[in-house]
This record gives sequence, structure tokens and C-alpha cells, in this order.
Amino acid sequence: MVHKQFYLYLLPVALVTNILIIIINKLLLSSCMIIKQNKRGTFMNKILSLVLITLIPLSLVAQDGSITGVVTTDEGDALVGANIQVLGTDLGAVTTDNGTFSVAVSGSGSFTIRASFIGYESQELSANAGERISFSLSEAAIQAEEVIVTALGISKEKKALGYSVQNVESDELNMVEQDNVVSALSGKVAGVQVLGMGGAQLGGSAKVRLRGANGMSDSQPLWVVDGTPINNRSFSDAYSGRDFGNLANDINMNDIESISVLKGAAASALYGSRAANGVILVTTKKGSSKKVGLSYSMTTSSEDLFILPEYQNEYAGGYAQSWATAVDAEDGQTYNILNYAADESWRPKMDGTMYRPWWSWIHHDFTGDGVDDYGTEIALSPQKDNVKDFFDTGLSTTHSVAMEGGSDRSAYRLSLQTNNANGVIPNSSLEKNNLGFNGSLSLTSKLTSSVSVNYAKVRGHGRPASGYSPSQGNPLQSFNQWFQRQLDMEKLREYKGDDGSIYSWNSRSTTDTRPLYWDSPFFTVYENVAEDDRNRLFGNFSVDYQYNDNLVFKGAVRADMYDFVVEDRLGSGGLETDFYSMQKRSNNEMNYEGTAVYSQNLGTIALKGLIGGNYMKRTYTSNYSGTSGGLSLPGFYNLDASVDRPSVSTFRSEKAVNSMFGQLSLGFGQLYYADVSLRNDVSSALPDANNSYTYYSLSNSLVFSELVKIPFLSFGKFRASVAQVGSDTDPYNVNLTYGVGTPYGSSASLAVPNTLPNPDLKPSVSSDTEFGVELAMLDNRLRFDITAYTSVKEDEIIDLSVSGASGYTTSLVNAGKFTTTGTELQISGTPLLGKDYSVDVSMNYATSYSEVNELAEGLEARSLFRAYWGTYLYANVGEEWGIIQGTGYQKHENGERIINPATGNYVHENNMEFGSVLPDATGGFRVDAKYKNFDVGAVFDFQQGGQFYSLTRQWGLYSGMTSNTVGDNELGNPLRDPVINSAGEEVGFVESSQAASNSGGVLIEGVLEDGTAASYYLDAVSWAANSYYKRSEENLVDGSYTRFRELRFGYNVPSKYLKGMFVSAANIAVTVRNVAMLSSAEEGIDPTTASNGHGSGFSYWEGGVLPSTRAVSLNLNLKF
Repeated sequence: MVHKQFYLYLLPVALVTNILIIIINKLLLSSCMIIKQNKRGTFMNKILSLVLITLIPLSLVAQDGSITGVVTTDEGDALVGANIQVLGTDLGAVTTDNGTFSVAVSGSGSFTIRASFIGYESQELSANAGERISFSLSEAAIQAEEVIVTALGISKEKKALGYSVQNVESDELNMVEQDNVVSALSGKVAGVQVLGMGGAQLGGSAKVRLRGANGMSDSQPLWVVDGTPINNRSFSDAYSGRDFGNLANDINMNDIESISVLKGAAASALYGSRAANGVILVTTKKGSSKKVGLSYSMTTSSEDLFILPEYQNEYAGGYAQSWATAVDAEDGQTYNILNYAADESWRPKMDGTMYRPWWSWIHHDFTGDGVDDYGTEIALSPQKDNVKDFFDTGLSTTHSVAMEGGSDRSAYRLSLQTNNANGVIPNSSLEKNNLGFNGSLSLTSKLTSSVSVNYAKVRGHGRPASGYSPSQGNPLQSFNQWFQRQLDMEKLREYKGDDGSIYSWNSRSTTDTRPLYWDSPFFTVYENVAEDDRNRLFGNFSVDYQYNDNLVFKGAVRADMYDFVVEDRLGSGGLETDFYSMQKRSNNEMNYEGTAVYSQNLGTIALKGLIGGNYMKRTYTSNYSGTSGGLSLPGFYNLDASVDRPSVSTFRSEKAVNSMFGQLSLGFGQLYYADVSLRNDVSSALPDANNSYTYYSLSNSLVFSELVKIPFLSFGKFRASVAQVGSDTDPYNVNLTYGVGTPYGSSASLAVPNTLPNPDLKPSVSSDTEFGVELAMLDNRLRFDITAYTSVKEDEIIDLSVSGASGYTTSLVNAGKFTTTGTELQISGTPLLGKDYSVDVSMNYATSYSEVNELAEGLEARSLFRAYWGTYLYANVGEEWGIIQGTGYQKHENGERIINPATGNYVHENNMEFGSVLPDATGGFRVDAKYKNFDVGAVFDFQQGGQFYSLTRQWGLYSGMTSNTVGDNELGNPLRDPVINSAGEEVGFVESSQAASNSGGVLIEGVLEDGTAASYYLDAVSWAANSYYKRSEENLVDGSYTRFRELRFGYNVPSKYLKGMFVSAANIAVTVRNVAMLSSAEEGIDPTTASNGHGSGFSYWEGGVLPSTRAVSLNLNLKF
């Protein structure tokens, strides 16, 4: 329950919001009487009403309360698409075809207007409402005084910021067709590590690590769209199952104006406890001019596989080199056969020997010639491209339309986007539709309203399973880990007979064709099918009241809500018991916010103060139902078909946070700037005695280039900040909560809680210190931004084991201290700049190191996560965060691996440490070149260090699937040939000195326990078993890579070719995403997507990752 004192914090929110809403209601209802609303109407009705209220007067308002003008070059040429900003507000415009603009303002007094355009110096002019002004911009390498959107949507000059914020513009994000807004940040922001899923996942998840990771969770930054905090949950599992994507991907990429990444606590402290891991601010495009503008874009993309493991093509399915035989009861003949039940490919050799394949024991036309293929003999030969043959060519088409316009007192932008994609996995598709509206209206000279509404509809069909998912079936898990290399994929497509019989390559015998371990991969994708449907609405409505020239009141209502339904099934007739389930998840978050902003210029001193309050309430519900015992009617996927009582579960949680915050900003001329902020949060998720927590931030910026003029230095700034942010926990973690299970007959099933409540629980705390320097040289042609930071996280809320005598197994406590230190470097430059050409380059590089300083009292190590087959992620006191621990090779004191002479194999050891999963450095490089109407752009990203645990490597080696299991040994003989001793006998292993010259086997080199050098030839199958028995060390993969991520070739159609048409501008471009992996430690595994899922866990291992894809796109942009 929320404590009574919480409601004291609602007073500023309620006061400001209610006064403004009463004023606007009276004004609107008295003038148009458009909407009559029942007092008990739903929130949705209210939002729709407010949208209508904002829309209807757009064409009715009088022509005042605006500032108009024109933007030209210093040579008198009109600048089309120049940005116009009203400093200190979120108002702005974009110039039209003749360089003119109009921007609505409210209030009296003078406004500072900034005009900026890429490649030109920005300019600021003062103007009153109703005035017309003219800008004349001079060419320059960059905008020396860039404006950045910061916390709570406040726009500030970058030189005034005392902390690190990096801005990414729309053209940088959308240089190529993106599959995820999160992935679009890869390589473009210093200190950002993007962990994604392969493109074959079709709308799969991606997550962001800002400045590394520490603490007891791999927490994510807060996403904020136009001031509205939105949920970025990932619907994927850390082990297996389907990935339904992360919620930030509901944002329409074409609506994004810019993204600001707030990395440290000083930058994000105003957002409270949810911003403890940083903030990603998304600013969407707004309407601007009086003239109605229409734009259209179309992108069509083709996707194919980017990376696959390298498979061996020498040996077929089975365990032994010798052939098996079988007698056909129909003709009495004896035939060579393979061990169809084996899901490994060790032997026999594919040398053209005639044999009967699996499908020749089934009466069916597998070749499509109308003839029964029973009894067919073929030559045993490799199918080098059988895995590639499984995949389709992915096709995607996106259409986007946007209309914008307004008047002197209004502006609006309406956008619509539809995307239809068919994935590379057969029978997978995704439909995504977005509708967005942004509008603002000056109701009077003092009162302005604005609304932002975004709706997303996402429907998926056949999204594939990933990770180690034998039940639902992950085709890549089979292909890479458990398969046979001679299998013809075309025959596997025929998985169902005319009579409904189900066929699979993994038959038990020639007379029992039921699968032993695996269904046909085509049965998996066509019968084990999921359907998902998500409806999402997020946005806000706000009113601004300009009380006088210095004081502005603002009230806002912000909402984020979704309903998400998933229906999943296991097909009838397959290996697994047929099954159907349905789950619905709903989330509704409301934020009610009120602020007051006071600004005052005292000569060279500028003061600005902000106070406000926020009330947040979030409600989450989940309802799940699934069949039990199979389906009573095969193929009828419905809960009514459940053989036994269906499994049913429901869940509901509520959480509320009341907040008060304030900020004071000081500017001394163009020389010194300072910000100080305080915020207090009161959380319903914490005990009443400790539910209130206050944190602060202090930042400073000194523009030293204003003090000392250095010939080659255009701009120089020092900055420093210190801040602290608190963080609470999930609902009901501090109370006794009882679980309810499936009833036994008419008897209820209740579960006693295992976690002991802690009434003394308090918020965890993150404290940041940051220093930085920004330099611009050679007339702004060369720019540097260098940051050093330290982040300390303390009093994490974790569960610890307690004595069984207490009646509980765990208890929540505050414990731990973790320190992260790092540096970030951004370099950008314009080496070439002329009238018709320019070349811009930028590079970012970041390092970080996270150390575990302490855990709970008496605790020196804690397991964070356990991957399959015993590879753990640990936090160990005094060591780097995220240590992988598991089974590996026992080492002699000289560092050599120890060999057991009784087995000829290495000795293994448990509980070994293998270093951290975190990279030593991340970064990216970008180059953009323009010549007349042509433009070329390229983006590269890279990672140094870090590692991940790979089951693809483990089982690919164990089952003889991958190319590292073939080749010749040091004797020049095939690795898989039998091991032969000097007496000519086949043995399992032999000392290398006693091996025959024609011996096969893998050379094992090391030392005996006493340090004596030793070497043996070991049977290849036994050697490959190391990938399981020494699984952790053998199957760790270096995460380092360099990737050519994005490439674009664009062309602006000259205006002379558009005369007589309704088109004012046209651009056509060819783009490529995932051009090439220039370097990586493990061929065939993409380290950028080597993670099982991002819904939970720490993304440090993969159990059968779906492949990455390369997308080639054609893009057309038109303006009318």
C-alpha cells in the first residue's frame, strides 16, 4: 500500500495540472462545445477527446502568436530543411522549399530563435511574436553550438552541459533499413554495447549496456519518448523458446528526429529511480510550417544469411565406419543403410557407396515425379549446402507517409507506416503498423496545448524458437549440433504423407519410421507454430501556461499501455505430445506531472529554476492457460481439446511512485554554467519506514576558450559532475505473498512463500563522478570529446540463503558494492569541405572495468546465472564483474595441460575461472561523403575482448558436424582414421612415439602430473568428447570482432527533372546492413548476436543461436 504521506507529493502535480485543465476545458467548451463526455468515461475516451480538441481548431485559429522568417546562405541561396528552434522550449520548425519558416509561440516578450543547417554555422536572433526575421548562415564544418535534448525534454546548448550526453540524429539512425531501434545505436555512441539477436529471429530482441555492467542484475536504461517513459521489456527467455522482441521496437523509426543517450547519473537524475542505468531519450518529428507538406518513403529489402558455421562434408550420419545392412521384406534384398537414429556425423565416409536413404523405406513420392520412391538406392555423397537450402530469401516492404502543416498558432504532423516481412525461416512473417500524431496549438497568447499519440500494431506468425529448444524445435540447434551431413533438404520438405503420416530423417529403424530425437525441420516450422498479436499505445497530453515573461507552468498526462496475446502450439503427430497454450499480458502505466519553470536574465548572469512533481502508477496483469496430457482431437488447437485439466495461472501487480524534483541552472555569460538538482521518490514497493529516498546531481561546465584565445582552438570546455541515484525493487518483494496453483479436484492449491520479508529493506544507491573535456580545432574542422567516469553501486537488493529453521529458504537484504571506471573518446572531423563536396568522419572508443568490491557479510562469491551444462557467471569479491566459472583443463605449474597416461586425454578440473564476459573496449567508425547530388556512407563497429559460452561450438564438435573435426593430423593422416600403434593394432590412444605412420587420431600434447612432457594420439570421437566433459573452457569464444555494419549509396534527383510534377524533392538509395564480418575469433558464429535471449539472464551464452542476416534494400523518398 502507498503510505499516506505519498499524497502530499501529489499537491504540486494536482494543483498545476488541474488548474491548466480547467482553463483549457472552459476555453474549448465555450467556443466549440464539440465533446460531451461522461464523468465516468475511460482514459482512452479522454485521450481521443483531447486529440480532437487539438486537431479541430488547427484551421480555425487567428494568424498571430508566431514568428516567421527566411533562412539563406551568405550568398543569398535559400536553405531548405534548416532547423529552427525556440531556445528554452521544445518548439521548432523546418524551412520550406524557399527557405521560409513559421513557428508558433505563446506569451509576450522576446524569444531567442536559432537557425542551423548541416555544414553551416548556426545563428541566433531575438524576435517577438508576430515579427519576421532573416537568417544568413555561413559555411562551417559543424555547428559549434549544438543544442541537445536533456532530461524532462529540456533543450540546452551542449556547451552548457556538465555531463556526457551524445546525440544521434535521424539520418544517422536510418542510414540503412534497421531491424531494431536498439540495434541502430550499435557503433554510434561511445560507451554503448548493443547485444542483439540474429536477423533470422524476425523482430527479435536487442539490449543495451551503458558503460558496462555491475551489480546483481544486467539492468537496462530507461526509454523516454517525447517525455513519456515507455516500457522496453523483452519477451524472450534466457534459455530457450521464442523471442517476441523488445517493446522499444514499437517506435516508428521514420518518426524519430533524434536520440539523446544520457549515460551517467548526473544526466539522468531528474528521472528518478528508473534511470539508475541511464536514459535513452527519443525525440520525434513535429509539424512546422503553414504550408501542408506530404512525404512518402518506400523501402523494399531482401535478406539472406550472413554467417553460418563451417560444416564438414566428408563423413555421413552414424557412429562407425563400417556399413550396416538391412533386408527389405518386400523384395528380400539386402541393402547398405546408415544409422538413421544417430544424430551425429562421425562415419561412414561419403565416398559414393550405394545405399538406401531414410526416405527409401517409406511409400511416398519424395522427388515429385509422380513415382513412389520406395526402394531407391543412391550414392552416399555430401550435401554441402543442405543447411542453406533450408532457408528462404527474406523479403520486407515498408511504406511510410507523413503529412505536416499548421498555421501561425498551430502545428501538426500525422504519420502512418506499414511493414510486411517474410523471414528467412520458412513460414515466418511479421506485420507492423504504426500511426503517430504530434500537434500543438496556441489557444491564447499565454496558453498552449500539445498532444503526442503513438499507436503500434504488431502481428507475428511462426516466429522461430531459438536457444536449446528441443521441444518447440530450433532448426539451427539441429543443423549445428545434432544432424547428419548427407541429408538432402528437399526430401525433408516432404514431412507429411497423403494419409497424414509424419516423416522424419531420424527414424528408429527401417521398419519403425517414427522419429527418435528429431522431427523434420519443416514439421517444426509448419506445425509447431506460434501466433502473436500486440496492441500498443503511448503518448502524452500537456498544457503550458505562460504566466509572465519569466514564469511558465506546465501540466502533463503521460500514458504507456499494451495488450499482448501469444498462442503457441506443438503439432499433432510429431515427436512431442501435442499442445496448445494462450497467454495474455497487459501493462498500463500512467504518469501525472506538473512543473513550474522560472527564468531570469541579470545582465551576464542567467538563472533558471524548475520545480515539479510526478505520480506514476503501473499495473501489470498476465493470464496463461495451456493444455495438459495432449489434445483429445489431433489438430484442434484449443483449450477445449485438453485431455486433462488445463493448466491455468493468473498474475497481477501494481506499483506506485510519488516524486518531487527541482533543478537550478546558472549561466555566467558564455563562460561558466552550473546545474544542481534534487529528486525525492516514495515507492510503494519498499517498506513504509524506508520508502522515501532523495538523491542529487551537481554539474559544472567551464568554456575556457572564452578566457584564453588559442590560435588553432575554436572551442574548449572542461566539465565535471557528481550525482547519486536510488533504485527500488519489484512489487510485493517486502511482503508475505502466497502462490496459488492448479487445484486438486475441488481442493485449492496454495504455496507458502519461500522468501522471508525484510522490513528494513532500503533503496540501492548509484553514485557517479565524471570529468570531461571538449575541444574543437581548426575552425571546428576537428572535434574531440573525452570523458572519464567512476560509478559506484551500493546496497543492491538481493536474496540470500537463510537457515531452514526460519521456515524460509531466502531473505531479501541490502548488500554489495561494485565500482565501474571507464573512459570514452569521441573524435569527429571534416577533412574535406567545398561548395559541392564534403567528407565527414567520426570515431568513438570506450573502455570500462567493473570490480566487485564487496558482497554480503561472509560472502566472497555469488552465482549470477547458470547456463546449460554447468557454466556459471559469478561475482567474486576483488575481481572483475562477470567471471565465467566451470569445468576446464587441469594445468601444471608451468602452465601446460596435464595428460592422464591411462586415457591419453587431458585431466579436467571443476570450478575453474576463465575471465570476464565484459569487453575491454567497444567502439565504432563512420564516414560520410557527398559530391553534388551523390552521397555515400559507411559505419563500422568493433569490440575488443569479452567472451561468451557457445553450445553451437560444443555440440558441433561433439557430434562431428563442424569443419574442425576433419583434416589431417601431424602424421598426414585423416583425424578420423583409427588410431594404430606400432604393432598395427587399432587402439583408443597411443603415445605419439609408438604410433604407426598410418595412424589417425588427434595429437594431444601436454605434460604428465610430474611435469614430464607427453603426447598421445587420441581417437577423434574421444577427443571431441572434450567439448562436453571439459565443456566450459573448450567452448568459450573470444567476443572480439570488427564488422562492416552499414553501407549506403544515395542520389538526390535534381529539381530540373521534377518540374511539372507534384514532387518537390526525390532521393533514391541502395543500402546494405551487415556488409561483412571483417574479423572474429570463431568462424561461423556471429559474436554480435551470440546470446540466447534478453528477457532475463545476462546474455553471455548461446544455446543454438539463429543466424544473422544481410539485408540489401532499395529506398525511395519523395516530398510533395
